[in-house]
Amino acid sequence: MHKKLMSAITGIILLVSIATLTCSCSLLSKPLGKRTGFSEYLNQLEENIRSEKWDMAKTNLEDSKKAWKKLKPLLQIDIDHDFVYDMENGLVKLEAYIDTKQKPDSLSTILLIKDIWQNIGTL
Repeated sequence: MHKKLMSAITGIILLVSIATLTCSCSLLSKPLGKRTGFSEYLNQLEENIRSEKWDMAKTNLEDSKKAWKKLKPLLQIDIDHDFVYDMENGLVKLEAYIDTKQKPDSLSTILLIKDIWQNIGTL
């Protein structure tokens, strides 16, 4: 009986470990996005770009970048480095577009960043 119990416990631990390793990024990204404010900053940023509130957009972008710096080390373990590059590249481009008040480019870039963030678990 003791051997069966140990075997069952080992199997459960192995199954949980495999599940955690294969989907931990998608399990962690949404709570981390909420806790750091990253998701909300992106939403506010989109709203400010749409209404052409460039000073507020700039502030939201800075807040987004700070939140991303907190998220990056936690997510980098589990995600493709191309994802990190795409996010950081998008944030840099967005800064230039906001500085020059380029609404179409700013809007398309924030929507792309939000899409990447929404689909992090599938990458």
